[in-house]
Amino acid sequence: MRRLSSLVAPTGPVGRRMLGGLALACLAALANFGLLVLSGWLLAAAAAAGLAGSVAAHAFNMALPAAGVRFLATLRILARYGERVVTHDATLRLVGQFRAWSFGRLVRQPPAHLSRQRSGEQLFRFVSDTERVGHAYLDVGVPFAAAAVCGLVYVCIIAAFVPSAGIVLAAGLLACGVALPLAAGHLSDRATARIAAHQDAMHGDLVDILQGLDEIAFLGAGDAMCRRLDARQTTIRQARLRLAAIEGGARALVGVVAVLTALGVLACASAARHAGLLSAACLPMLGLGALAAFESVAPLPAARQTARHALLAGRRVRAACAVPPLPASGSLSPAAPLDLEVRDLGMRYAPDEDWVLRHAGLTIRQGERVALVGPSGAGKSTVAGLLFGFHGYQEGTIRFGGVEARALAPDALPGLVGVMAQDAHLFQGSIRRNLAMACPTADEAAMWAALEIAQLATFVREASAGLDTLIGEAGLRLSGGQGRRLALACVVLRRPRWLILDEPTEGLDAATEQAVMAGLVASLPHDATLLCITHRTAILPFLDRTVEIADRRFHEVATSRGRPR
Repeated sequence: MRRLSSLVAPTGPVGRRMLGGLALACLAALANFGLLVLSGWLLAAAAAAGLAGSVAAHAFNMALPAAGVRFLATLRILARYGERVVTHDATLRLVGQFRAWSFGRLVRQPPAHLSRQRSGEQLFRFVSDTERVGHAYLDVGVPFAAAAVCGLVYVCIIAAFVPSAGIVLAAGLLACGVALPLAAGHLSDRATARIAAHQDAMHGDLVDILQGLDEIAFLGAGDAMCRRLDARQTTIRQARLRLAAIEGGARALVGVVAVLTALGVLACASAARHAGLLSAACLPMLGLGALAAFESVAPLPAARQTARHALLAGRRVRAACAVPPLPASGSLSPAAPLDLEVRDLGMRYAPDEDWVLRHAGLTIRQGERVALVGPSGAGKSTVAGLLFGFHGYQEGTIRFGGVEARALAPDALPGLVGVMAQDAHLFQGSIRRNLAMACPTADEAAMWAALEIAQLATFVREASAGLDTLIGEAGLRLSGGQGRRLALACVVLRRPRWLILDEPTEGLDAATEQAVMAGLVASLPHDATLLCITHRTAILPFLDRTVEIADRRFHEVATSRGRPR
């Protein structure tokens, strides 16, 4: 719980709202306690005055305590309303603050690490787990803190009238506020952990199913997936029923202990009454006060269960964010000429894995058009990741524009280097939105020029919505070749000085492939560098050099304008 509390600790404006909400919660509980205590005394005192005769009845001042009852009733309403507004506002701000904290750490992590986790589980971490941790203040912190503060006040007030009654009340509150939540939590923790584990897996399964509906239908695996989800949901439902039964039983025990405690308080008050230390009107006052005191501890067993949920969620979020990012980048910017120089490079993804590159050397001068070829898994796509710092390297040096890659400023490369990854992502929405995401300052003329280079302009013109044509999630409404060309158009639109294209013509027919490469090469300024990572030999004539990755090294392939001899 210490780690959880460090994430929801009151700091800054959010902290002031959290403390203000707690103060209003205590005020509402104390007003409710005072209302019942004063009402009990008023009714008993008025009855006693009436039984004492007309003189005592006329002498009894009902206006002042009645005004106190109305004041406390109004104060309770206003305090509870204010508490709801302030605590929920603080909770929403806290959730946003915690999400910003977690996103700030996730976004700095290497893509290679993030790709090892299921996207559904990552989404669940970022949405549900961060919300659950943020709600720990409202659902856990406020109930426990208010119960501690108000319980101490209740005991002091009762003890001021009858010390023994205060001791009885303290024992009952400790039993329901400490022992009972601990017992309920101990019985609930296993079911809570089971819910968390199966919810994680179910959310991951759901995203996998939505992303692979076609494949599931083709394989006839729909029924099996439904049975799998149903089994997980059944386990979650059974665990939730167990939690509900434990929480319901705990609430019932709180009621039993509250009645027994009130009887004990009344017994102590009656003894004091017989000893002449207490008036008769104080008996119902203390009895109702004892019952009212247990309203503060009644939610604590459920709050303890919620605390376990929040703690597990906090651990999951911390685990997702705990992977250390790559060493912090420097603050230098590359200078012209933007040459890439790789010397004696050694790189592997983990200390216990094989080397991807070892003693590798490569030089690409600004303005060159280079093809990078090699078998699958040789490390071709790793080159862009090394340049951008997505992957670390253990040996040698990489210099870009005369600056060591580790010393480059984080925002130096995106303005100079455009990368089209093999799995380039297309955003939900229109073609215009994807182009605007790539270059927010581009006008329509620039967008159409980029589409012309990518040989996609004709398709867009023939579409009824033009640039506003919707492409679906991840470009599902486009063919594979159209999606690749739209990704290429997004890169070209930015007009970077360096282009790194990973399989730019994959999924294209021969004629379209030739047209795309011809348009791309013709559109590049003479000092723009093009690095094509490819398996397709048909595009090699458009490039100046061919470099092959083999045996963990770069090997120059003898060519004549890109054609192997």
